[in-house]
Amino acid sequence: MYSESQLGEGLNFEIWEWLAVPIYLVILFFIAYNHQKGKIETNTVYKYYTWGLIAKIGGGLFFGIIYNYYYQGGDTFSYFHGAVSMDKLLFQSPLGWFKNEFGSGGATNYSYFNDETGYPYVYMYNDMHTFAVIRFMNLIILPAFNSYLLATVIVAWFCYFGMWKMFLVFTKHYPNIQQGLAIGILFFPSVLFWGSGIMKDSITLSCTGWVTYSIYTLFILKKKRLQYTIVLIFNLFLILLVKPYIIFALLPGTLMWIFSERLYAIKNMAAKLIIIPVVILVSAGGGFAVLKSFGGVMGKFSVDKVMETAVNTQRDLKQDHYKGHAFDIGLTDASPSGLLKKSPEALIAGIYRPFLWESVTVVMLLSGLENTFILIITLYILRYIKFIAIYRRIIREPLLFFSLTYSLFFAFMVGLTTANFGALVRFKIAYLPFFISSLYIMYKGVLYVAPTDEEVIKSTAFIFKLKK
Repeated sequence: MYSESQLGEGLNFEIWEWLAVPIYLVILFFIAYNHQKGKIETNTVYKYYTWGLIAKIGGGLFFGIIYNYYYQGGDTFSYFHGAVSMDKLLFQSPLGWFKNEFGSGGATNYSYFNDETGYPYVYMYNDMHTFAVIRFMNLIILPAFNSYLLATVIVAWFCYFGMWKMFLVFTKHYPNIQQGLAIGILFFPSVLFWGSGIMKDSITLSCTGWVTYSIYTLFILKKKRLQYTIVLIFNLFLILLVKPYIIFALLPGTLMWIFSERLYAIKNMAAKLIIIPVVILVSAGGGFAVLKSFGGVMGKFSVDKVMETAVNTQRDLKQDHYKGHAFDIGLTDASPSGLLKKSPEALIAGIYRPFLWESVTVVMLLSGLENTFILIITLYILRYIKFIAIYRRIIREPLLFFSLTYSLFFAFMVGLTTANFGALVRFKIAYLPFFISSLYIMYKGVLYVAPTDEEVIKSTAFIFKLKK
């Protein structure tokens, strides 16, 4: 349907695609509605289930349409064409497909593609992280009949489950603010736009949601251990293939969450204040050692390259071709002390930029408005809630600790190593749902309710409320 010359460029969506989309939507919404109907009687949070799916698919379609007609091309179409080529290869040469799906790539395996199947972009094929997306996508878009729009619907539907699972975890811990958590996790505009289409970010965001739910089920509820051990390993493996540095950001908070029961069994607050920072340092040190061994697949975020990458990125942004789409945190020293000095600027960039006045396109304007909203909430929390109260709450509530450490550490890495606003807004969606949810929890000062082994929420179990 699409020629080789169109790879990465905008597409001419055919009439049958537009007609088929509503049919697919009706089928998926019928399935979703019946699932919601069966769950909502015992769990009222499912009132958001179908609406969340509608928003997710709508975000994916809007993303594809904007990139097709406004930008007239992008990596999303390159991923799609690569996946279509893999699907065609599956029917033409199952052996060739198998070698490309599970092999190591290379010229020999690339030669299985031909003019009939089409060719994945060479730059994507030779990048293991990029081609991992194509390897994953081609399996789930088989029912799309080589249609980009239908493929987008399927990808958004598939990736929605991870976000929903993450939403379930937060609402079980904070049942009194379901609506606010739904906005932060299921309906936040930039997350829907950048995290629902045929892109790396959609996969990794969904995987992170599954990882969160698997950890909760395995280590907090201690249920379904075989099932969710497999789920956890699969999603961590997929993250490792696509964006391995996400695991680095997840690790410290995850370990704290896992060991939370033993830590919070300690009654002496002074002991907690001493032990918890030690556990954090040990977790960070262990994560550093583990990820250093994966340096070959970490890319610019590898332990050995992150400092060099940060400085080179800041130098590169001064080039004329960025035309106002870049920002400069002033990093010139690649030493640890140099990075430490710039950590405030990196965090601000990773969370709050682009500022509203830095939004030079319509798409950036959306991000600028969101960032203004996030900044206002942050300033409110810092102004009206004592720092010691915030600190006490974070170390007492494992999910909040996990959510904040993941989002802040990731934001620091992104702010440090990214100097282009276009890349920045895409990187941010990996941690925005966690950060927005954390801010809302602290802003509302809601009760933290720890679930029992029977997955029943009891308000008498471990609670702590912010003093405003």
